[in-house]
Amino acid sequence: MTRSWWMTAQLILFAAVLAAPAVCRAVDLGISSDTIVRVYERDDRNGGGRSLLPVYEFVRLDYGSVTTPGLSLHAYGWGRLDLRDSHEDGDAEGDLLYAYLEYIDPDRDHQMRLGRQYLFEGVMRESFDGLYARTELVPTVALSAFAGMPVGAGSAAGRSGDLVYGARIVQGQRGRYDAGISYKYVANDGSRSEELLGADLSLSLPAGISMFAHSTLNLLTGGWGEHSYEARIPFASMELRPFYQRYRYSDYLNDRSGASRPFRFQTVLGDRVEIAGAEGFWYPTESVEFGGRYKYLTYDSRFGNAHMATALATVRRGIFSEAGLEFGRVQGDLTENRYYLGRGYLYGDFAPWFATGDVTYVRYDRAIYGENSALFVSAGVGRKMLDRALSLKLSVDYSNDPYFHKDYRGTLAVTYAFRR
Repeated sequence: MTRSWWMTAQLILFAAVLAAPAVCRAVDLGISSDTIVRVYERDDRNGGGRSLLPVYEFVRLDYGSVTTPGLSLHAYGWGRLDLRDSHEDGDAEGDLLYAYLEYIDPDRDHQMRLGRQYLFEGVMRESFDGLYARTELVPTVALSAFAGMPVGAGSAAGRSGDLVYGARIVQGQRGRYDAGISYKYVANDGSRSEELLGADLSLSLPAGISMFAHSTLNLLTGGWGEHSYEARIPFASMELRPFYQRYRYSDYLNDRSGASRPFRFQTVLGDRVEIAGAEGFWYPTESVEFGGRYKYLTYDSRFGNAHMATALATVRRGIFSEAGLEFGRVQGDLTENRYYLGRGYLYGDFAPWFATGDVTYVRYDRAIYGENSALFVSAGVGRKMLDRALSLKLSVDYSNDPYFHKDYRGTLAVTYAFRR
Protein backbone atom coordinates (compact mmCIF):
# COMPACT_ATOMS: atom_id res chain seq x y z
CA MET A 1 0.00 0.00 0.00
CA THR A 2 1.64 3.25 -1.10
CA ARG A 3 1.52 6.50 0.79
CA SER A 4 -0.42 8.27 -1.99
CA TRP A 5 -3.07 5.51 -2.04
CA TRP A 6 -3.58 5.78 1.71
CA MET A 7 -3.81 9.58 1.62
CA THR A 8 -6.31 9.48 -1.25
CA ALA A 9 -8.48 6.93 0.57
CA GLN A 10 -8.54 9.10 3.68
CA LEU A 11 -9.52 12.23 1.75
CA ILE A 12 -12.38 10.41 -0.02
CA LEU A 13 -13.67 9.05 3.29
CA PHE A 14 -13.44 12.42 5.01
CA ALA A 15 -15.18 14.17 2.12
CA ALA A 16 -18.07 11.72 2.45
CA VAL A 17 -18.37 12.56 6.14
CA LEU A 18 -18.39 16.29 5.41
CA ALA A 19 -21.11 15.82 2.80
CA ALA A 20 -23.31 13.71 5.08
CA PRO A 21 -26.15 15.56 6.85
CA ALA A 22 -26.06 15.98 10.62
CA VAL A 23 -28.66 13.82 12.35
CA CYS A 24 -30.20 14.59 15.74
CA ARG A 25 -27.45 16.94 16.88
CA ALA A 26 -25.91 20.30 16.13
CA VAL A 27 -22.72 20.05 14.10
CA ASP A 28 -19.85 22.54 14.44
CA LEU A 29 -17.27 23.30 11.78
CA GLY A 30 -13.97 24.82 12.88
CA ILE A 31 -11.19 25.90 10.52
CA SER A 32 -7.99 27.63 11.58
CA SER A 33 -5.16 28.81 9.36
CA ASP A 34 -1.69 30.11 10.19
CA THR A 35 0.30 31.80 7.44
CA ILE A 36 3.91 32.59 8.38
CA VAL A 37 6.34 34.54 6.19
CA ARG A 38 9.93 34.54 7.44
CA VAL A 39 13.03 36.41 6.32
CA TYR A 40 16.48 35.12 7.29
CA GLU A 41 19.70 37.07 7.03
CA ARG A 42 22.49 34.92 8.43
CA ASP A 43 26.25 35.40 8.66
CA ASP A 44 27.94 32.31 10.04
CA ARG A 45 31.26 32.20 11.89
CA ASN A 46 33.08 31.20 8.69
CA GLY A 47 32.18 34.51 7.03
CA GLY A 48 29.57 33.10 4.68
CA GLY A 49 26.07 34.54 4.30
CA ARG A 50 22.65 33.29 3.33
CA SER A 51 19.27 34.88 2.71
CA LEU A 52 16.01 32.89 2.84
CA LEU A 53 12.36 33.80 2.33
CA PRO A 54 10.15 30.78 3.14
CA VAL A 55 6.34 30.93 3.43
CA TYR A 56 4.62 28.40 5.70
CA GLU A 57 0.93 27.51 5.79
CA PHE A 58 -0.66 25.49 8.63
CA VAL A 59 -4.32 24.49 8.32
CA ARG A 60 -6.47 22.74 10.93
CA LEU A 61 -10.03 21.45 10.46
CA ASP A 62 -12.45 20.09 13.07
CA TYR A 63 -15.92 18.92 12.08
CA GLY A 64 -18.43 17.62 14.59
CA SER A 65 -20.10 18.52 17.84
CA VAL A 66 -17.85 20.04 20.48
CA THR A 67 -20.35 19.48 23.31
CA THR A 68 -21.73 15.94 22.80
CA PRO A 69 -20.17 12.55 21.91
CA GLY A 70 -20.56 11.15 18.43
CA LEU A 71 -18.73 11.15 15.10
CA SER A 72 -16.23 13.90 14.31
CA LEU A 73 -13.39 14.69 11.91
CA HIS A 74 -10.02 16.24 12.74
CA ALA A 75 -7.24 17.16 10.31
CA TYR A 76 -4.05 19.23 10.40
CA GLY A 77 -1.38 19.78 7.75
CA TRP A 78 1.31 22.18 6.64
CA GLY A 79 3.08 23.38 3.50
CA ARG A 80 6.18 25.44 2.72
CA LEU A 81 7.24 27.43 -0.33
CA ASP A 82 10.70 29.00 -0.64
CA LEU A 83 10.50 32.29 -2.53
CA ARG A 84 14.16 33.32 -2.48
CA ASP A 85 16.36 30.28 -1.94
CA SER A 86 15.84 26.51 -1.87
CA HIS A 87 16.31 23.86 0.76
CA GLU A 88 18.13 20.73 -0.31
CA ASP A 89 14.83 18.92 -0.90
CA GLY A 90 13.36 21.54 -3.27
CA ASP A 91 11.35 24.76 -3.30
CA ALA A 92 8.13 23.32 -1.84
CA GLU A 93 7.30 20.76 0.81
CA GLY A 94 4.33 19.77 2.94
CA ASP A 95 2.77 17.00 4.95
CA LEU A 96 -0.48 15.85 6.51
CA LEU A 97 0.33 15.65 10.23
CA TYR A 98 -2.96 14.07 11.24
CA ALA A 99 -6.36 13.37 9.68
CA TYR A 100 -8.71 10.99 11.41
CA LEU A 101 -12.35 10.17 12.10
CA GLU A 102 -13.26 9.81 15.76
CA TYR A 103 -16.28 8.23 17.38
CA ILE A 104 -17.16 8.49 21.10
CA ASP A 105 -20.24 6.65 22.30
CA PRO A 106 -22.90 8.56 24.32
CA ASP A 107 -21.75 7.07 27.64
CA ARG A 108 -18.09 7.88 26.81
CA ASP A 109 -17.13 4.28 27.58
CA HIS A 110 -15.88 3.52 24.05
CA GLN A 111 -13.73 5.49 21.61
CA MET A 112 -12.43 4.79 18.09
CA ARG A 113 -10.17 6.73 15.72
CA LEU A 114 -9.39 5.89 12.08
CA GLY A 115 -6.75 7.62 9.97
CA ARG A 116 -3.41 9.35 10.52
CA GLN A 117 -3.03 10.20 14.19
CA TYR A 118 -0.64 10.76 17.08
CA LEU A 119 -0.84 8.51 20.11
CA PHE A 120 0.72 9.14 23.52
CA GLU A 121 -0.14 6.35 25.97
CA GLY A 122 2.50 4.51 27.96
CA VAL A 123 5.23 3.43 25.54
CA MET A 124 2.95 4.20 22.59
CA ARG A 125 4.32 7.53 21.36
CA GLU A 126 3.63 7.11 17.68
CA SER A 127 2.49 8.81 14.51
CA PHE A 128 0.78 6.14 12.43
CA ASP A 129 -1.89 5.47 9.80
CA GLY A 130 -4.43 3.04 11.15
CA LEU A 131 -7.01 2.27 13.82
CA TYR A 132 -7.10 3.12 17.53
CA ALA A 133 -9.77 1.87 19.95
CA ARG A 134 -10.37 2.27 23.67
CA THR A 135 -13.03 0.64 25.84
CA GLU A 136 -13.87 0.25 29.51
CA LEU A 137 -14.00 -3.47 30.32
CA VAL A 138 -15.40 -2.72 33.78
CA PRO A 139 -15.72 0.65 35.56
CA THR A 140 -12.16 0.38 36.95
CA VAL A 141 -10.35 -1.28 34.01
CA ALA A 142 -9.80 0.16 30.51
CA LEU A 143 -8.14 -1.40 27.47
CA SER A 144 -6.78 0.47 24.45
CA ALA A 145 -5.11 -0.89 21.32
CA PHE A 146 -3.89 0.33 17.95
CA ALA A 147 -2.57 -1.08 14.69
CA GLY A 148 -1.40 0.39 11.41
CA MET A 149 1.67 1.61 9.55
CA PRO A 150 4.27 3.86 11.22
CA VAL A 151 4.68 7.21 9.48
CA GLY A 152 8.35 7.69 10.38
CA ALA A 153 9.57 4.34 9.08
CA GLY A 154 7.60 4.83 5.86
CA SER A 155 9.26 8.16 5.23
CA ALA A 156 12.70 6.61 5.68
CA ALA A 157 12.51 3.48 3.54
CA GLY A 158 9.06 3.06 2.01
CA ARG A 159 6.05 1.24 3.43
CA SER A 160 6.59 -2.32 2.21
CA GLY A 161 6.53 -4.66 5.20
CA ASP A 162 5.98 -1.83 7.72
CA LEU A 163 3.73 -2.50 10.69
CA VAL A 164 3.10 -1.08 14.15
CA TYR A 165 0.71 -2.28 16.82
CA GLY A 166 0.36 -2.14 20.57
CA ALA A 167 -1.95 -2.12 23.55
CA ARG A 168 -2.30 -0.71 27.05
CA ILE A 169 -4.39 -1.89 29.97
CA VAL A 170 -4.96 0.40 32.92
CA GLN A 171 -6.63 -0.22 36.26
CA GLY A 172 -7.55 2.56 38.63
CA GLN A 173 -10.06 4.55 40.61
CA ARG A 174 -10.93 8.07 39.53
CA GLY A 175 -9.20 10.66 41.68
CA ARG A 176 -7.07 8.08 43.51
CA TYR A 177 -4.70 6.15 41.22
CA ASP A 178 -4.06 4.71 37.75
CA ALA A 179 -1.68 1.82 37.01
CA GLY A 180 -0.98 0.80 33.43
CA ILE A 181 1.04 -1.71 31.42
CA SER A 182 1.70 -1.07 27.73
CA TYR A 183 3.32 -2.88 24.80
CA LYS A 184 4.49 -1.76 21.35
CA TYR A 185 5.84 -3.66 18.33
CA VAL A 186 7.28 -2.08 15.18
CA ALA A 187 8.33 -3.88 11.98
CA ASN A 188 10.27 -2.19 9.19
CA ASP A 189 10.61 -3.89 5.80
CA GLY A 190 9.19 -7.06 7.36
CA SER A 191 11.74 -7.35 10.19
CA ARG A 192 11.36 -6.52 13.86
CA SER A 193 12.62 -2.99 14.40
CA GLU A 194 11.37 -2.08 17.87
CA GLU A 195 9.64 -3.86 20.75
CA LEU A 196 8.95 -2.15 24.07
CA LEU A 197 7.20 -2.98 27.32
CA GLY A 198 6.32 -0.22 29.75
CA ALA A 199 4.72 0.41 33.12
CA ASP A 200 3.27 3.68 34.43
CA LEU A 201 1.68 4.78 37.69
CA SER A 202 -0.03 7.91 38.98
CA LEU A 203 -1.13 8.36 42.59
CA SER A 204 -3.25 10.99 44.30
CA LEU A 205 -2.42 11.00 48.02
CA PRO A 206 -3.87 12.91 50.97
CA ALA A 207 -3.02 16.61 51.43
CA GLY A 208 -3.03 17.10 47.64
CA ILE A 209 0.20 15.16 47.09
CA SER A 210 0.54 13.38 43.76
CA MET A 211 3.18 11.05 42.32
CA PHE A 212 3.99 9.91 38.78
CA ALA A 213 6.31 7.16 37.52
CA HIS A 214 7.00 5.26 34.33
CA SER A 215 9.65 2.84 33.09
CA THR A 216 10.41 1.38 29.65
CA LEU A 217 11.99 -2.02 28.94
CA ASN A 218 13.52 -2.64 25.51
CA LEU A 219 12.66 -6.24 24.59
CA LEU A 220 15.20 -6.23 21.74
CA THR A 221 18.20 -5.39 23.92
CA GLY A 222 16.85 -6.65 27.24
CA GLY A 223 17.76 -3.37 28.96
CA TRP A 224 15.81 -0.60 30.66
CA GLY A 225 15.75 2.47 28.44
CA GLU A 226 14.01 4.92 30.75
CA HIS A 227 13.04 5.48 34.37
CA SER A 228 11.21 8.65 35.33
CA TYR A 229 9.77 9.64 38.72
CA GLU A 230 8.14 12.88 39.88
CA ALA A 231 6.19 14.07 42.91
CA ARG A 232 4.15 17.23 43.50
CA ILE A 233 3.86 18.33 47.11
CA PRO A 234 1.72 21.40 47.85
CA PHE A 235 1.76 23.21 51.17
CA ALA A 236 0.12 26.57 51.93
CA SER A 237 0.72 28.77 48.87
CA MET A 238 3.77 26.78 47.70
CA GLU A 239 4.50 23.61 45.74
CA LEU A 240 7.60 21.40 45.60
CA ARG A 241 8.29 19.06 42.67
CA PRO A 242 11.23 16.65 43.13
CA PHE A 243 12.13 14.44 40.16
CA TYR A 244 14.57 11.80 38.93
CA GLN A 245 15.17 10.58 35.35
CA ARG A 246 17.54 8.00 33.93
CA TYR A 247 18.08 7.21 30.25
CA ARG A 248 20.24 4.56 28.61
CA TYR A 249 20.25 5.51 24.94
CA SER A 250 21.35 2.10 23.61
CA ASP A 251 18.06 0.80 25.07
CA TYR A 252 15.95 3.96 24.75
CA LEU A 253 16.57 4.91 21.10
CA ASN A 254 15.90 2.74 18.07
CA ASP A 255 19.11 2.63 16.00
CA ARG A 256 18.08 -0.02 13.50
CA SER A 257 18.15 0.58 9.73
CA GLY A 258 15.22 2.64 8.46
CA ALA A 259 14.07 3.65 11.93
CA SER A 260 12.78 7.11 12.65
CA ARG A 261 15.23 8.63 15.16
CA PRO A 262 14.39 12.29 15.79
CA PHE A 263 16.62 12.39 18.91
CA ARG A 264 19.59 10.39 17.64
CA PHE A 265 21.89 13.39 18.32
CA GLN A 266 21.51 12.54 22.01
CA THR A 267 23.90 9.62 21.60
CA VAL A 268 26.84 12.07 21.40
CA LEU A 269 26.27 12.75 25.12
CA GLY A 270 27.15 9.18 25.94
CA ASP A 271 25.08 6.09 26.54
CA ARG A 272 23.72 6.98 29.99
CA VAL A 273 22.28 10.21 31.34
CA GLU A 274 20.88 10.76 34.84
CA ILE A 275 18.96 13.88 35.88
CA ALA A 276 17.97 14.58 39.47
CA GLY A 277 16.62 17.71 41.08
CA ALA A 278 13.61 19.66 42.19
CA GLU A 279 11.65 22.79 41.40
CA GLY A 280 9.56 24.85 43.75
CA PHE A 281 6.97 27.59 43.31
CA TRP A 282 5.46 30.19 45.63
CA TYR A 283 2.19 31.94 44.78
CA PRO A 284 1.77 34.88 47.21
CA THR A 285 -1.14 36.20 45.13
CA GLU A 286 -3.06 35.06 42.05
CA SER A 287 -1.04 37.40 39.83
CA VAL A 288 2.48 36.84 41.24
CA GLU A 289 4.66 33.72 41.08
CA PHE A 290 8.21 33.03 42.31
CA GLY A 291 10.09 29.86 41.55
CA GLY A 292 13.38 28.05 41.60
CA ARG A 293 14.83 25.00 39.83
CA TYR A 294 17.85 22.81 40.44
CA LYS A 295 19.13 19.99 38.25
CA TYR A 296 22.14 17.72 38.55
CA LEU A 297 23.02 16.04 35.26
CA THR A 298 25.40 13.09 35.02
CA TYR A 299 26.76 11.91 31.66
CA ASP A 300 28.87 8.76 31.41
CA SER A 301 31.12 10.34 28.78
CA ARG A 302 31.96 13.52 26.88
CA PHE A 303 30.13 16.21 28.88
CA GLY A 304 30.87 14.92 32.37
CA ASN A 305 28.62 16.32 35.10
CA ALA A 306 26.79 19.63 35.45
CA HIS A 307 24.80 21.56 38.05
CA MET A 308 22.06 23.96 36.94
CA ALA A 309 20.20 26.36 39.24
CA THR A 310 17.72 29.05 38.20
CA ALA A 311 15.40 31.52 39.93
CA LEU A 312 12.37 33.11 38.27
CA ALA A 313 9.59 35.60 38.93
CA THR A 314 6.36 36.10 36.98
CA VAL A 315 3.71 38.82 37.17
CA ARG A 316 0.34 38.50 35.42
CA ARG A 317 -2.19 41.18 34.60
CA GLY A 318 -5.68 40.02 33.74
CA ILE A 319 -5.96 36.86 31.67
CA PHE A 320 -3.51 37.42 28.82
CA SER A 321 -0.78 39.84 29.98
CA GLU A 322 2.37 38.44 31.60
CA ALA A 323 5.98 39.47 32.32
CA GLY A 324 8.81 37.43 33.79
CA LEU A 325 12.48 37.39 34.78
CA GLU A 326 14.84 34.44 35.10
CA PHE A 327 18.44 34.17 36.28
CA GLY A 328 20.53 31.02 36.40
CA ARG A 329 23.93 29.44 36.68
CA VAL A 330 25.25 26.28 35.01
CA GLN A 331 28.43 24.79 36.47
CA GLY A 332 29.76 21.86 34.49
CA ASP A 333 32.99 19.99 33.85
CA LEU A 334 33.44 21.43 30.35
CA THR A 335 33.81 25.05 29.21
CA GLU A 336 30.53 25.17 27.27
CA ASN A 337 28.72 24.05 30.43
CA ARG A 338 29.98 26.90 32.66
CA TYR A 339 27.99 30.08 32.22
CA TYR A 340 25.47 32.55 33.68
CA LEU A 341 22.04 32.91 32.08
CA GLY A 342 19.60 35.82 32.27
CA ARG A 343 16.22 36.16 30.58
CA GLY A 344 13.34 38.63 30.56
CA TYR A 345 10.09 38.36 28.62
CA LEU A 346 6.67 39.97 28.35
CA TYR A 347 3.35 39.57 26.64
CA GLY A 348 1.04 42.55 26.83
CA ASP A 349 -2.60 42.45 25.79
CA PHE A 350 -3.98 45.92 25.01
CA ALA A 351 -7.04 44.89 23.05
CA PRO A 352 -7.20 44.89 20.14
CA TRP A 353 -3.38 45.26 20.10
CA PHE A 354 -0.79 43.01 21.73
CA ALA A 355 3.00 43.15 22.06
CA THR A 356 5.71 40.60 22.85
CA GLY A 357 9.33 40.85 23.89
CA ASP A 358 12.07 38.40 24.87
CA VAL A 359 15.75 38.96 25.77
CA THR A 360 18.16 36.15 26.67
CA TYR A 361 21.82 36.73 27.59
CA VAL A 362 24.48 34.11 28.32
CA ARG A 363 27.93 34.92 29.74
CA TYR A 364 30.52 32.14 29.47
CA ASP A 365 33.31 31.73 31.99
CA ARG A 366 35.76 31.24 29.12
CA ALA A 367 35.50 32.20 25.46
CA ILE A 368 34.10 29.70 22.95
CA TYR A 369 35.36 30.21 19.38
CA GLY A 370 36.50 33.67 20.49
CA GLU A 371 33.10 34.73 21.86
CA ASN A 372 32.49 35.32 25.58
CA SER A 373 28.71 35.69 25.37
CA ALA A 374 25.51 34.92 23.48
CA LEU A 375 22.54 37.24 22.97
CA PHE A 376 19.02 36.72 21.66
CA VAL A 377 16.49 39.54 21.28
CA SER A 378 12.94 39.29 19.95
CA ALA A 379 10.25 41.97 19.68
CA GLY A 380 6.82 41.79 18.12
CA VAL A 381 3.55 43.66 17.77
CA GLY A 382 0.19 42.46 16.56
CA ARG A 383 -3.51 43.15 16.33
CA LYS A 384 -6.61 40.98 16.75
CA MET A 385 -9.65 41.68 14.60
CA LEU A 386 -13.07 40.28 13.72
CA ASP A 387 -13.86 39.40 17.34
CA ARG A 388 -10.40 37.77 17.74
CA ALA A 389 -10.99 35.50 14.74
CA LEU A 390 -8.18 37.19 12.78
CA SER A 391 -4.76 37.96 14.21
CA LEU A 392 -1.74 39.62 12.56
CA LYS A 393 1.72 39.73 14.16
CA LEU A 394 5.03 41.18 12.96
CA SER A 395 8.19 40.23 14.87
CA VAL A 396 11.94 40.74 14.49
CA ASP A 397 14.61 38.48 16.03
CA TYR A 398 18.35 39.00 16.44
CA SER A 399 20.93 36.57 17.77
CA ASN A 400 24.71 36.51 18.14
CA ASP A 401 26.52 33.54 19.69
CA PRO A 402 29.74 31.52 19.36
CA TYR A 403 28.26 29.30 16.68
CA PHE A 404 26.45 31.81 14.40
CA HIS A 405 27.38 35.47 14.06
CA LYS A 406 24.72 38.17 13.71
CA ASP A 407 21.58 36.34 12.63
CA TYR A 408 18.53 38.43 11.69
CA ARG A 409 15.04 37.07 11.23
CA GLY A 410 11.70 38.70 10.52
CA THR A 411 8.33 36.98 10.78
CA LEU A 412 4.86 37.97 9.61
CA ALA A 413 2.17 35.67 11.02
CA VAL A 414 -1.52 35.72 10.03
CA THR A 415 -3.87 33.53 12.08
CA TYR A 416 -7.51 33.01 11.13
CA ALA A 417 -10.06 30.94 13.04
CA PHE A 418 -13.55 30.19 11.76
CA ARG A 419 -16.33 28.31 13.56
CA ARG A 420 -20.01 27.88 12.92
